[in-house]
Amino acid sequence: MANILDFIKWRGDIPFQNLPVGEVDALILSYLSYMRYEGLVGEDVLGEGVRVADAASALLEREERARNSMSYSLKDDARLLALLVSSERFGEARLVGYVNRVDQETEKQFSAVTLLLGDGTAFISFRGTDNTVVGWKEDFNMSFETAVPAQLEAVAYLRHVSAQIDRPLILGGHSKGGNLAAYAGMFVQDEVRERIVEVYNFDGPGFNETVTASPAFSRVDMRIHTFVPHSSMIGILLWHHEPFTVVRSDGVGVFQHNAYTWQVMGGRFVTVSARTSNSHFADDTLKRWLRSLTPQMRRQTIDGIYALLNVSDGQRVGELFDARSVLGIVRSAGSMDEETRDALLESFRLLGDALVEAVPGWIDRTASDIRHRVTGDRRALEAPADAQEPGAQPEAQAPAGEQEEKTREDA
Repeated sequence: MANILDFIKWRGDIPFQNLPVGEVDALILSYLSYMRYEGLVGEDVLGEGVRVADAASALLEREERARNSMSYSLKDDARLLALLVSSERFGEARLVGYVNRVDQETEKQFSAVTLLLGDGTAFISFRGTDNTVVGWKEDFNMSFETAVPAQLEAVAYLRHVSAQIDRPLILGGHSKGGNLAAYAGMFVQDEVRERIVEVYNFDGPGFNETVTASPAFSRVDMRIHTFVPHSSMIGILLWHHEPFTVVRSDGVGVFQHNAYTWQVMGGRFVTVSARTSNSHFADDTLKRWLRSLTPQMRRQTIDGIYALLNVSDGQRVGELFDARSVLGIVRSAGSMDEETRDALLESFRLLGDALVEAVPGWIDRTASDIRHRVTGDRRALEAPADAQEPGAQPEAQAPAGEQEEKTREDA
């Protein structure tokens, strides 16, 4: 099935002046924040910036793993960059204001870049979680912190960019980047928020209960467009109030988080009416678990696990699986202090309880899915082969907006 690479082939010759940013454009522009622009794009927002085509060409000359901070597919990244080099639509956009800040002491991983588009808008693209251990730790901190450092940086970055350029603003991000885009839109000052046209969150986690209950949460709510794949495991984390648009993906399970697996038809995503029973099961289990943990217990659990991982001295997630790192983690677990060990054991016990409690709902949804599938197959077999008149056009798929998952997540 077609994906974002095919979309660039189809629409790559149409400038943004002639066709404004749509949902698929927004995913591509959000994904560009993962690229490593060190030595190519500076932090300065003023000035002409660097053409996306020129940056893509320069990145292609680098070693594969030096191009992207969190590559989901090195081959697809290479294809994407090659397409951007020759694309009028994306290649002529200009990159400015690239920042990349990782700080282990404050447990912060933040990166963003701004794209100046030909239609006069500015797309502020927030990077999702990269492959640093501290980046993943910060993600988990969202479950108990009212604001993690990256979220505060996102607000400051939006404020800085908006003060430098006088353009309508579109915010977007994939994974944690989508969460940062939404958070920045909520908590920036009113005069900047009024310039925000839309906010795109692509399979980004939601927020903890404190944030969703705050008055700020509703300030930009109706401008947030949240997209998740049909078996989403990442975008359903924590709490959302805005409706989802559910996208069909070629991936399996958690690998649907990969933006290259999202199906595209024409200028929009291919959508389905609801998420899978497995996605709902993961969502239900994790929310039950989090509700059973106080904020302090959440902190103890996450800090305890992070302390174990930190023993290995691995800075990147892949380094944790080295034999020496695994051995160090095992040894550290054996010498863990009693208070931390008890907190972890209690937390995992509660996770087990949440799993058991969520099973009946998963069974009901799975059975319902099977019934609908069987019913649909039976109707297809019973339908006469000549039911459609010669020359008649097949029924068009409903627009994505009509297939949004209308129910809001339980607050």
